[in-house]
Amino acid sequence: MKLYDSNGNYLIDTDNKESFNHGTYGKLYMYNDDTCLKIFNNPGFHNPKIIETLKEIELAYFYKIIELLYNENKKYAGYLCKYYNNTGYDILSNKDYLLDCINGLYNDIIELTRRYFRVSDLHRDNIIINKDGMTMIDADDYQFFNTDNTHINIIRFKNMLKEILYHCIINFYNVQPEEAYRLIKRLVDEDSDDINHFNNVMKRYKKPIDYFSKTLIK
Repeated sequence: MKLYDSNGNYLIDTDNKESFNHGTYGKLYMYNDDTCLKIFNNPGFHNPKIIETLKEIELAYFYKIIELLYNENKKYAGYLCKYYNNTGYDILSNKDYLLDCINGLYNDIIELTRRYFRVSDLHRDNIIINKDGMTMIDADDYQFFNTDNTHINIIRFKNMLKEILYHCIINFYNVQPEEAYRLIKRLVDEDSDDINHFNNVMKRYKKPIDYFSKTLIK
């Protein structure tokens, strides 16, 4: 597929490139060492105003959108964005890292909520994690809702947070899975639209993993 920017300038033909990842809505291609292309399976299906708006918003923990892309028929076909290396990191070994990243992601969700976004597809798979931090990606299924989306957005965020914590425990520690998940559910309460309980509990420990120390063995 030949792709063009919003001014009609030719960028690339993906028929000559191999995808390095794919999902429900499309495929990912490297453009250069620092950027990649998200190309939709069904050009014209998605609302370009979603990504167009996200491109203009300054969010610290959200992936950077560089350019919207169109096919030869001038249908919205995808976008060019910054590439993030998903190397993984033991987030439970570093309290400052964990609190900075989780609160940064939470604040970005609050900002999106303020702009009437209803966020979707918040999962561990859509969070890039490396030693430099966490980055939320893949906003292809986001929508505009002219209502108060706070509660539903925060519930989705907290479910994602539980997945992030559980994924780290499973990958970096020997674990009793059921007990670990029970403690995660206690840590990430669903009765409020903030993350104060999570912050207050984590601040009591030298390392986040210490919260789970009775059930986890390194």
